[in-house]
This record gives sequence, structure tokens and C-alpha cells, in this order.
Amino acid sequence: MEQYDVDKYNILPSPSSPPDYLRSEPIPQILDAPAPADVTSDSLVRIDGNGNDTALRDVIKPVMTIETAVFGDQFAELARPRKRTGRGLQDHSALARLASRYVPPSRLLTTSTPGEPDSALSVLLRDQVLLLTAKERRGGQFAASLRLGYELQKSRRELVVREELIDRLGDDDLLVEDEPAVVVVDLRTAPHDELQAVRRDLVELCKQFVSHQSYLILIIPVAHKREFEEFLPGRVHDLECPKPVDVLAKYLGTPATDPVLNSSEFADDLRDLWPPTIKEVADAVSDRGNRGEEREQALREVLRDRQGDPGPPLREVVRKKQGKSEVEWLALLLAAALLEGAAPWHVVAAADSLLVLNKVERKKTVPLLTPSPYTRLSDLDYGSFTPENCRFQASDSGAEVFRYFWQEHRDLRKTMVEWMGALPGQISDLTRDELERFADRCAELAGCGGTKEVLELAEIWARPSAESDDGVSDHWKIRYRRSIAVRLLTTTATDPAAGARIRQKLLDWSKKGENLNLQLLTAEVCAGIGEAFPRIALTRLKYLADSPNPDVWSATRQATVSIGADLGTASFLRHVAEWSENAGSARLRLMVESTATVLARDSEDADLAAVVEFWRQALRTMPLENLYPAIVSWLRTAAETPDTRWDHMMAPLVLATDAELKPIGQVRHAGRSAAGYGHATGSGRLIAIVERLSSQLDEIDPLVPK
Repeated sequence: MEQYDVDKYNILPSPSSPPDYLRSEPIPQILDAPAPADVTSDSLVRIDGNGNDTALRDVIKPVMTIETAVFGDQFAELARPRKRTGRGLQDHSALARLASRYVPPSRLLTTSTPGEPDSALSVLLRDQVLLLTAKERRGGQFAASLRLGYELQKSRRELVVREELIDRLGDDDLLVEDEPAVVVVDLRTAPHDELQAVRRDLVELCKQFVSHQSYLILIIPVAHKREFEEFLPGRVHDLECPKPVDVLAKYLGTPATDPVLNSSEFADDLRDLWPPTIKEVADAVSDRGNRGEEREQALREVLRDRQGDPGPPLREVVRKKQGKSEVEWLALLLAAALLEGAAPWHVVAAADSLLVLNKVERKKTVPLLTPSPYTRLSDLDYGSFTPENCRFQASDSGAEVFRYFWQEHRDLRKTMVEWMGALPGQISDLTRDELERFADRCAELAGCGGTKEVLELAEIWARPSAESDDGVSDHWKIRYRRSIAVRLLTTTATDPAAGARIRQKLLDWSKKGENLNLQLLTAEVCAGIGEAFPRIALTRLKYLADSPNPDVWSATRQATVSIGADLGTASFLRHVAEWSENAGSARLRLMVESTATVLARDSEDADLAAVVEFWRQALRTMPLENLYPAIVSWLRTAAETPDTRWDHMMAPLVLATDAELKPIGQVRHAGRSAAGYGHATGSGRLIAIVERLSSQLDEIDPLVPK
């Protein structure tokens, strides 16, 4: 899942008439294609051994220029949806890799001393519910939950391990019918009233998990440990800190007996560090090692930096500059924080745009006397900022500057939103890396109480411009801006703390068809989050599937197929089981075509039982005005698959009739309609597949002589 454009080659017109829901789209010829570059087996398994934040942030980014994107046969340089590898639905091989690198704390998996409290695994096996906490907020609770999930999965391979984001705690939000699971819910950042609601509903929810043969792991804040413990005694587990040297050794790939790591020089600095912090230390040591520094010296410098003098507080620095009215310096600092790592001319252009919004005019000079962007940035003497690459050397300094201005200079907020909203229209040649960093920096607002402004920015970037009318446009400039909005929302929608409001707004947009651009945006966001959080994405795609707009409908279909391909046919059908309720023709067609496409991509030995049951119910309950187009859509989609897959695609239809006259007649009738369409359009493949279907029906039809 890399791009989600309606027209990736910028050649389709923007049709104004409603789509023909009997017309199927060809299946992209990637049935046997390798996975995208950023979904390698290595990327799937790079999960923190003991850390909390297991989302991978480094993805392979193809390099292309805006010229080839616009005038050639490539995409424009678009930001990609934020992929939360390690979050949401878990890959078994990734969990196995996690287990191989993980240092289990005491009493997580086993109890070593008689008389000690039960291990977390024992509690989970006994009660099927575990409340996990730690005295350190970032203590590796999420990684510990995944490690427990893997341990359960080893003995029950049918278990699905997944994280869920919830807006309310209920079995219909956490459980999928006929799919036992280990469900992890992180409540560390949940507000107090939500925690109380969870506590009240927990007893009934525990019963549902027991009957479903599933397991629930709730990560709770330590401040609420006592009230949960009083409510569910014996099910709260305090996560302990493993030996820091053992964790550091795992990350650095060296024996735990390494004399450097066990040196008394480092003992005090390492003693109280929890795994996520150890991971940061290990990464910094590895970076220095890659530059040729000896491990001992690298570790010494990293630990010294952690204890070093950070210099004057940012508040003090900014106040002095304000006192001297150095407005250009302040604008450059904020622009550098927003566009960290971008080209110098882009940073300077953003600073000038901010000056204009603050009604500050720079002194005009002739071109030969105008300072270059490099010269102007050289005057930005702040901490570790480097004008050559426009980066702050300390990893979080740029984000710190951005958050500071937002949180402490509230009068500037409206101006900042206007400024950020306008930048993609003013600077249209940012590279993909720059676009993604820009979107990710804007996403910092969600963690600073700026969720409303995040949604406002997304709406601004999704809005049509002068190049288009009020409808949906595929103009590259609009796709360019929309891709930033997609990146912004895929990042914030999966945030455990701020994501609830984003997810609710996406749900609202999916149900309301007044703004097609926001519906298209929602479809692309769902495609971005659907791999990790399929339930959340498919709930919104269900409503988008009713759209009469062909661009929205096509983007919805593409997103649904992508999610279904990741889930597999059987799991996909379980997730969309309720789509047929009160469904119109557009949604039914999308459901049928998506299922057919997913089945076509599935392995040869895929379990057809779920597909057979889907068609069995359809043949017996679906109104004929919906049933016949659904079968025709299935046949047209199936005709696009390789010939060797035709029997695989026909089998569910044939088996679903149960050799009964009425359903056999219904399938035959729909087949004749499909064949008629094939003759009218010259589709020999469609005619051929209908003939094969007819032959298979003859074999089970009791009225056909054998």
C-alpha cells in the first residue's frame, strides 16, 4: 500500500454521471507480484525488543522528481500514508522476531520463586483477562503485551494478536465473530472518565472474552492501579524492569557479559533506565559506531549527553529575541522547526510567508544584494541547528521548538494554522521526504490539544482550488496537497490519546456525502490505516461504498481490496459480514467485487467455506434486483483472473446452490445476463467463464440428464 490515487496516471476525465454499478473494474495484474519495497520481511519484524513505541518510522522512499511525476508516467511526489508497522494487527513472524530479541522481566512468563505472585502469563491463561501496569509510564508495556500474545499463539496458532483502538469498550468493538484473538488495548493516555467507563463495563466484557475463547490485555496507568485491582482482584500485573545491561546487550548484538557494558563507569547511569530508554541509548551508540567510533567511547559520550547541560531554556532564548524585535530570527526558527530537513530555500520561503502573515515587510534590495537562503539561515544561531542540512542535531529539538510556539504563544495559533494551511499551495515542489516530515510535524499538534486544528488543516488541504470546480479533481496539485492531509490523518487517527476525535470525524465524513473531497480523503486515510487497524477502516469504508461518485467509490474499492488482501478471504468476510444489511446496489457491488478480487489473490488452498456461506446466504435472502447484479459483478471480476483460477472462482457459486433448483436457476439467469454483456462488449473471457459455470451447474442440476 503505497499510493491511493484515483487516477494514478492523470489521464482520466472527471465524470459527472453516476457510475454503472454493473461494470466491474479489472483486477490489477499483481496477483503474483512481490510485496512493496517498504513491506519487506525485515520491516515487518523491526519491533522494539522492550520498548513501547514499536511503530517503524523509516520506510524505503523511492526518489523521483516533480517533472517526471507531472509530465511522465509516474506519480507526482506525494506523501505516503503513515504505516504503523508493529501496531494494530500483528504478523506472526514479527512476533517471533520480537520474542528472539526480547528480555523478559521477572514474572512476565514464569515464576521462579515459590510463593511469589503468579506470572502475567499464568493470570492470562487462567482468567483470559490481564491488567498490565508499570511504575514507569514508558516501561515497555506494549512490547510485553505482544510477547504474551506470541506465547499464547505458540500453543494456539488460530489466535490473532492485535492492538485495538477503542472509543468505547464493548465486545462488538473488540471481537470478530469466529476469530479468537489476543486483544491489546492501551489506556495509559485515556482520560479519567473513559477509564471509569472501562472499569464499569469490564466484568461483562470479561465474560464475553471467555465465551469467545479470546484474551484481553488492558494496559492501565499506574495511578489507577488500585481501583482496577479492587474491581478485579488478582488480575493486575506490575511489570518489572529487566536488567538494563541485558537489554542493552540485546540491542547492540553483544553478549551480556561484555566487559564494556558491565564497567563500573556506566553502572550508575544505566541502573534505573527502562527498556524504551535503553533502546534510545543503543540506537545512539550504534549511530556513533557506524561513524567509526569505538563502542566504549560511544557509550560514554551518549550517557554524558543525557546528563549534560541543555543550555538556556527555549523560553529564555525566545524572550530575548522578542525583546530585541528580531522577528526574522523567530520566523526562521519556527520555519526551520516546521520544515526540518527541507531545502534551505523552502525553509526561507516559509519564514517569509510567516513574516507576511505577521504584517512584517522585509527590506527590499536588488537581486545582487539579496542574501542567499544559506546566508540567512547561517544567522539562525540556535543550539545545534545546522544550516547546511537544515536540521537540529538533537533528535527532538525541532519538534520541541514547534510545540513550544504552539503551547506557549497562544495568540500565534490562528496565524500558525493559516500559515501551515497555505504552505503546500505556495511551495509545490517539496520532495516526498520533505512532505512526510512536514505532515508529521503538523501532527504534533494533536498531542498539544490541537486536534481541532489538525482537522482544519486536513480540510484545507483536501479542498479544491482554482484548478477545479466544486467536485473531485485529479489535478496533480490537488493530489499533492491531499496526500499531505492523508499522511496527517493516518498519523493522528491511530494515536491512542488524540485519535478518538479524528476517527469520529472520519466516520462523520464517510456518512455525509455533501463534501466529496472529504469522502475521497477519508477513503485514502482508511487505506493507510487499514493494514494495522482493519476494523476501524472497514467501518468507515462501509458507508463510503454507498457513494454515487465514481472517484470516491473507486478509491473505496481500492482501499477495501487492499485491506482484504492483507486479511485473507475468510477473515475479510468476517469483518464485512454486516455490510449487506440495508445495503444499496453500490455497496453490494463493491462488497462482491472486493471479495472476488481478494479470493483471486488468495492462495490456491484458501479456505472457501466463508465464501460459500456468503453466497449461500445471498442466494436465499438477497432481493433479486440486488442478487443478479452481484453475481454478474462476481463473474466479470473473475473473468479478469488467469484461466487457471477460474474453477477456484466458480466453486463458491456452485457449492452455494446446494444442488437445489431455485438457486441453480438464479445463478444460471445471472450467468446469461453476464454472457449477454460479454457478447455486447466483445469480452470473450466473460463468455468463456459463463460457459464453464454453466457446465459445472449441469453436473449438479437434478433436471439435467447425467
